[in-house]
Parts: sequence; structure tokens; C-alpha cells
Amino acid sequence: MIFGRTGSGPDIILVDRMCLTTDYLARQLASRGARVHLFTTSPQWPLSLLRAAYPYSSTVRGPLGDQSSDAFVNMVERVNPACIIPLTEPALYWMWDQPAHIQERCLPNVPSEIQPLLLDRALLLERAADWGVATPEAIPLNSHDDCRAAIAAGLPLIVKSGQSVATAGVALCRTPDEVILAFDKFFGHTTSVSAQRYYVGPTYLAGALFVHGEAVHFYAGKKTVTWPPLIGYSYEIESAGEPLLSTLQQAAETVCKNLEWTGLASFDFVLDETNQFRFVDFNPRLWGAAGAMMTAKVDLYEGLDRLIRSGHAGPLSRSIPGISHRVFPKYTVGPTDIGWRRRLLGLRDGPWDTPFLAVSELVYRTAIRMSHSS
Repeated sequence: MIFGRTGSGPDIILVDRMCLTTDYLARQLASRGARVHLFTTSPQWPLSLLRAAYPYSSTVRGPLGDQSSDAFVNMVERVNPACIIPLTEPALYWMWDQPAHIQERCLPNVPSEIQPLLLDRALLLERAADWGVATPEAIPLNSHDDCRAAIAAGLPLIVKSGQSVATAGVALCRTPDEVILAFDKFFGHTTSVSAQRYYVGPTYLAGALFVHGEAVHFYAGKKTVTWPPLIGYSYEIESAGEPLLSTLQQAAETVCKNLEWTGLASFDFVLDETNQFRFVDFNPRLWGAAGAMMTAKVDLYEGLDRLIRSGHAGPLSRSIPGISHRVFPKYTVGPTDIGWRRRLLGLRDGPWDTPFLAVSELVYRTAIRMSHSS
């Protein structure tokens, strides 16, 4: 356990860690007086080496196992947090196995009848279509015969696990053999497998702090660089203007109002050949390209602090259009075909208001990449 910073409150526990995204969220909340605590599965480095520079009042390490964690229960009893924010999908699902008095402090606190929709994204897409949100044409896959039927309808296809997270559980298949291989890889290890039609249009991210389904602080942007290409992580994103911004907001709010959603969440959309947005994925957490919000003037961190303290996240904020953001430090050191001279441009978009976090994350990610390449 690591103890460090103090503040005037409230106490907030973050669960699991998306590295810089989580640390920066903690820094923003701590700078507003909150006492932020971390329950994490992450390795000790770099937190333990320079722990005084990180914004956590305490840190407890433990696994996200199949059952309630005594270490986590003890942490909650000690901290008595105003809220608990899971930062990854496994953390959110794990929260549902915790005692009821802990679950009710979760942001988001997902009703039991909604939970199956998050455990199977294909089911969520089906429900979203019923709510009037356009989704990709898709075929459920339960056998090789289903695969052959999907192949006959046309290639390429996106073969997708019902519990996909980012690029894990997603395969872009250009040949029949690739479809069969992806199906064999996913089937039996997830809630469902489906084959979605591949749309050649650009992909967009829409993310917000939602309160009862309303996008109080909303960002939308076009993914201009992704890796792996076409289906991968966002490396560069440009904030969208009207009428795209309002169209994406309406679709996101339609889904979140039906999910009774209060908390952070993001969506992936693809623009089809008729210029219609199709909802392809839902991420029930803070997203990796969240740094784009700061330059686009979305007041998410202030809004989240207000929501935790008073229950009101307003006034509304929307992303300013036409602002390009390179995701730090991924753009600079992540695996991609971007040349090194161009990669250095990504340093400009680091969170240099917190230089220690920016430098430590850059060093950490560089070390990981070098260890993988050696």
C-alpha cells in the first residue's frame, strides 16, 4: 500500500489503470481538492519508483478475480469514498460481483437488467437498432456454415467477439480462410460471434460524461490515424463540426438514455457510403484518446468533479471543431508505420501541464517497446 497526497475531499477510488489516461484523470480530480485512491492490477513500476509525484492518496494492488476482494472491501471501508470509478471493462464487470453497498457507489452504477447488454455487444447493437440507431449489417456466427453464408454475402468482413475490447476480439477478414480462422479463435470464448459488413468510410469517436443519458460534456472526432489500420486504436483524431457533431450526439444520447447511463462512456461510429453514421461499438469507460478533450475545450474533468460533489455536472460543453490531436504517447512511441520525424510531432500534444506524468509515461512506453523489439 502506498500513501501520499491529501486534500479536502471528496474521496474517490479509481479501479484498474489505463496508465496515463487514469493518472491524468486522478491529477485533474486531485487538483480540484479530491483525495484520489487507486485499486490496480498494474505492475509496481513506475508508480512505486516516484510515487510522491503521482496524485494518489493511497494505492492498493490486487487482482480482479472471480469473487469479491477482501483487500478491495477493506479499502472501501477505510476510504469511505463518495464514488468508485472503474477505468476498464474488466473493472466494471468485476464491480458487479462486489457487495451491494459497494456496487451502489459505482459510477456508472449499471442496473442488473442492463448488464447483459454490456457483456454482449452484438446484443447491444440489436437493441440499439430497435431504438432507432443505425448499426452495421451483421450475421450471427455459430458454425462454419454460418461463416460460409456470411462470406457469400460479400467480403471483406469484420468478425467480432461479443466481448471485444478495442482491437482484442476484432478481426478484419479479406479472405474466406481469415473468416474461418477468426471464428475458430473467438467462438466458445465469448458470449457471441458475429460477422459485420465492412464499411469503407471514416470512423468517428464520440465520448462524453453522461447524466441520465444526457451528454453534458461531449466530444466527437474523426479518427485520422489508426493502428492497426482501419480497425485499430486511434493515434490521431480531429474534432468534428456541424452537422456531424449533433448527429453523433443524438445517436449517443439515444443509446445512453435507454441504458439509464450516468458516467463516462464513448462510442465508435463508421460513416457509410450514404453518409449515415452506423454505431459499431460502446466503451463503458474513459477512453484512450480523452486528451483530445482538453484542446477541444470540453470541460469533462471539471464536470466530473461537480457531479461527484453536487450531483450536477453542468453547464454544458461541446468540442470545438477542426482541432487535431495526436494521442500521447502512443503517437510517438506506439507501433505504427509513421516515420520518426513525424512521430516527434506527437510530443506537442502531451499533457505538459503535468510534466512528470508526461515524461514518466513516455519513458515507460519507450522501455516497453524496446523490450518487445529485443
